[in-house]
Amino acid sequence: MHRSLKVLAATLLTASLLTGCSIFSARTIRAGIVGEPAGLELSYTDDASALVGSMVHAGLYRADSTFAPSPVLAEGDASSAAGGTKWRVTLRSGLTFHDGSPLTTDDVKFTYELAASTRCPLVSDICAVVANHLVSVEAGADGALTFTLKSPWAPWQTRGLTIPILPKATLESSLARLQAKVQAADRNAVSLTRENIAADIDGGGCAASGGTNCTYASRVTELERTLADAGLDLPDPRGYPQLSSVGEPTGSRDDEGYARALYVRLAALESLLLAPTEGQLAAAFPLLDVQSAPVGAGPYEFVERVPGSYVQLASFKAFALGEPPMSAMTLTIFTSSTGVAKAYQGGALDWAPDLRAADVAGLTVSEDSTLLHVASLRGYNYLAFNTRDGRIFANSVTRRAIASCVDLPAITAGATDGTGIKISSTVAPTSWAAENPAAAETSRDVAGARAALIADGWTAGEDGIFARAGTRLEADIIVREGQVARVRAAQLIVDQVAECGISLTVAELPFTTDIAPRLRYPNDFDLYLGAWQWSLDPDDSDIFASAACPTEEAPAGKNFVCWSSPRVDELLAQGVAAGSINSRVGIYATIQSLRRSERPYLLLWGEPAYALLRNRFTWPTREADIQSPLYAWSIHTWDLQK
Repeated sequence: MHRSLKVLAATLLTASLLTGCSIFSARTIRAGIVGEPAGLELSYTDDASALVGSMVHAGLYRADSTFAPSPVLAEGDASSAAGGTKWRVTLRSGLTFHDGSPLTTDDVKFTYELAASTRCPLVSDICAVVANHLVSVEAGADGALTFTLKSPWAPWQTRGLTIPILPKATLESSLARLQAKVQAADRNAVSLTRENIAADIDGGGCAASGGTNCTYASRVTELERTLADAGLDLPDPRGYPQLSSVGEPTGSRDDEGYARALYVRLAALESLLLAPTEGQLAAAFPLLDVQSAPVGAGPYEFVERVPGSYVQLASFKAFALGEPPMSAMTLTIFTSSTGVAKAYQGGALDWAPDLRAADVAGLTVSEDSTLLHVASLRGYNYLAFNTRDGRIFANSVTRRAIASCVDLPAITAGATDGTGIKISSTVAPTSWAAENPAAAETSRDVAGARAALIADGWTAGEDGIFARAGTRLEADIIVREGQVARVRAAQLIVDQVAECGISLTVAELPFTTDIAPRLRYPNDFDLYLGAWQWSLDPDDSDIFASAACPTEEAPAGKNFVCWSSPRVDELLAQGVAAGSINSRVGIYATIQSLRRSERPYLLLWGEPAYALLRNRFTWPTREADIQSPLYAWSIHTWDLQK
């Protein structure tokens, strides 16, 4: 970790940032992030780290505001061959990483092979995409790369070829420095300490023996001593601030958070000491010094960080698409998004990404700012129907009846206080594959719903509830406990469908112990109000394909509603075998039409995301981009208005 700033200088810098009087040039983008970014060499797991990583790293392609791949390190578009099992990409010439080392096809091969390894240390989604689909990557002398897939998979273009490329030589040098530090480590002592702590805390040994302080914090001294004896650096305690009841730093260290970080380092060190030579990089990955001072090929390069205060980046002059017009970026660290919003309103920031509805409620936006309100990548909410034979919603008539009985605008407004995003597709609203214009998800028609039920043999009883062959049209809507908006939505659905002679009840249940088992085979539920994340690619084979229906042999399939449509299966296969984006658009529009007709899901609303951005920043595609969750995809072109 670089520590060239003196304490006084760091203090003055932080103070200037929080008062809106940056000591950096006017061409600095001042942004706010929540939490300490860590694991910046593609092992991050939080939004702050992902944001920093997106500035530092670059892939062959980057998803634009429509989720389509745009070349970065690649020269032009990728081409597919061999029925979609091979993808050919040509690397730009003269590329370098931030440390000046050349970026070549060797680095590309290294990155993908690391992602494909059995102990892949990168972001889990990257590991899964590569391991599930890639057979090999081969480099030619002309800078061309050929990716061979296990089977045709068009999403490789949008999900596989956008993986950031890592510097092979830099990581190997980082590993060598770490190995030199811990070469005298006592492997038995490290393992014994880790095993004892795991047995006491994770295994419950401490509590079972009557211990009263069964926390990681109680083992700080032991953890620090073991790591120090092994030659390993300790994490900077400034990155673990203790927070008050209102989420503000108290000035003290969060001992439990710090101790957990020590334990994670101890476990990683043990893995390194036990790993064979060929597996040492993957094992050591969380401990490499580049995780705090990353090296990439993105538009901004790492300069400095003060844990708990800020991360400083500078424009990368040799960036593949040209040096960014803005000379620097300062990311100030906050403990909450509320703090980010307040700092922005106070003039200390130019950009406040990843805000929540509560952060902007009642906010008066100044004339020099824009409040972005887009669909969050966190996804969308839905009502899922169990379509298995023998369940009450196995018949599409009953599913369509519920869809016709609900007032979606009222549900969205009531559940989300008007912040939810209107949706009618499992494809993200701004995706290249989104229907344009968007179709209506449903419209309320109580009389039509009742007539359809009567035509299907249902008869209203004395209490007004429909029944057929002794079975009443009633069920529970299971909802994860603590999800306030979803519970509100479920209750609104219950109230509305009562007019159609359908009796529903809200069952708010714990997810891990109750709902999750019900979503596994044999799928013991009727209605579930849950959420899925948006994907960069519109392929929904994992939740729509008949083969994804849970079985006794594969009980955890994601198509837990067990929707089985031969036509949809055929379309999904066509979609993943197609060689171009344009040829796939109509396929997904047809799938969504079939979903709305057969109704395995009723889509409710998309989660909202907010950001504040100064109007003085401009770029060629700003007007279109700010409607998308990926509005910052071309941040390398952001400039100041002339």
